[in-house]
Amino acid sequence: MRRLSVAVAVALCASALSAQKPGASPDQAEKQSAPCRVSGRVVNATEGAPIKSAQVVLEQENAKRKAGVFGATTDQDGRFEIKSVPPGRYRFFAAHAGFISQQYQAKATESGALLSLAPGQEVTDVLFRLVRAAVITGHVTDESGEPMLSVSVSVLRKLTADEKEDWGQRGKKDRLFASATAITDDRGDYRLFGLKPGEYYVKAADTSNPPYYSDQDPLWMVRRALGNSYAPLYYPGVIQLGQAETVKLRAGEEMQADFEMRHIKTVEVSGRVVAADGGPATHTYVQLLTPDEDDWSDELGSSTDSKGEFSIKGVPPGSYVLSAQQHDQEKRYMTRMKLDVGNEKVDSLTISFGRGTTISGRIVLADSRATGVDRMHVSLSSVSEDDDMAGFAWAEVKKDGTFQIADVADGRYSLHVMGMEQGWFVKSARLGGEDVTQRGVQVERGNSGGSLEVVLSSASAQLDGSVTDHDKPVVGAQVRARPDPVTPYNRHRSRSATTDQNGQFAFDDLPPGKYRVLAKLPSAAPEVPPVSSEPQVVTLSEHDHQSVKFVLEASTPE
Repeated sequence: MRRLSVAVAVALCASALSAQKPGASPDQAEKQSAPCRVSGRVVNATEGAPIKSAQVVLEQENAKRKAGVFGATTDQDGRFEIKSVPPGRYRFFAAHAGFISQQYQAKATESGALLSLAPGQEVTDVLFRLVRAAVITGHVTDESGEPMLSVSVSVLRKLTADEKEDWGQRGKKDRLFASATAITDDRGDYRLFGLKPGEYYVKAADTSNPPYYSDQDPLWMVRRALGNSYAPLYYPGVIQLGQAETVKLRAGEEMQADFEMRHIKTVEVSGRVVAADGGPATHTYVQLLTPDEDDWSDELGSSTDSKGEFSIKGVPPGSYVLSAQQHDQEKRYMTRMKLDVGNEKVDSLTISFGRGTTISGRIVLADSRATGVDRMHVSLSSVSEDDDMAGFAWAEVKKDGTFQIADVADGRYSLHVMGMEQGWFVKSARLGGEDVTQRGVQVERGNSGGSLEVVLSSASAQLDGSVTDHDKPVVGAQVRARPDPVTPYNRHRSRSATTDQNGQFAFDDLPPGKYRVLAKLPSAAPEVPPVSSEPQVVTLSEHDHQSVKFVLEASTPE
């Protein structure tokens, strides 16, 4: 049994040291930018045999502009060499078909460490031990035993503990996410590959989505026109998810999951969509979503015609969320409604856009050096506890910094600005007299309370440090910085970092504010929980630079 105690020291620095001191000589500048070299081998984790033609990649972390990517391919002995790499911090991994990609210094399939390269440094004898990926294969037939073409088969997984924490309110539900999807061929066969060891649900669904080989198979057009008549099935062949069995995969394991699809009575769901101006909403996509499941491979959907009418055929009985989206010039409209489908046709639905309020605003730059304001988007995400009905609205920012978010339904929303240059952040946002970064955007009875002014700044802060265990660097430790207190309106400011081969980590471009920071040491065994430190509070001001030291002291009881 290992015990963990954590001592944390916080050192304040006036500012970050620049990579090159002012007035440095040409020789000094050349030394500071001297290229690096990385070499090593890639082998099979089971036999230790060399893996030929593996891809080894260095991807620059926190690049100010486009990240630099450097790579090499292994030879017949599994050896690689990457030359002329600029100094810096890199995500470093190896990949090959049939294996799970592995990060630098990782244990099995767990996350690994960053690689830090000092000017002119040479790192040799790097060893990647790739673990073979798991595979699920199977055969899909109809009730008469005939093979079924173009059936979508997916593996679905639950959120990890870290993902639930990141998702906040949405993470409280046991949502399922598709990890991989395959389509059956003309023999009814499918193959899902590249799977990590773990626990999955397997789902098969007839789909009206066009396959990649649609020119050779016009049947998908027939299914789209007439609808499907087969119920989606979960392994080992049940309709209800609550009755499904999970599949536990080990590294390199290949298992078979066959499905015999069942005919059921399906119905048509149809109606019309009314635009914000009262006319027909053309070019609108209407779809039926399955609650608590994010799997787009078997979606049921249809586009509206010139009269704003839509028709979705082949809908199995069940509970759905009906979503309609329209992008009209600079405005985007979106609405959702819950819909229970039984054994009778649903043909009188009316969906209307424009019932919500329009929120106008502008982007203000605290630093005139920023460019590309018109490439930004301002979005509002609902923080409703009913995740299936959570609203979303967004707008493009014009060159003068103004924007209009149309058709925002009543509710409370968190604000996001997308498309900012790295290092920029939302310094402040106010809607009327409300601080949006603290209380969100409240829309009530079609009224938002004023104009939304968003101020962006580049005066971000830096937080770096180290994680050690008995004066030895802890490689591959995860360090998380979360706003304190964390709310649905500032959760997106959370950041994660990984220590490098020296036990060092760095957060560049953190928005100023108060953070709770902790270090976590992942376990190599999935059944063993990671060891976490006690969180420490750090307050960062504009252009600030602070350092945090985590000391992990492990001891074995006598």
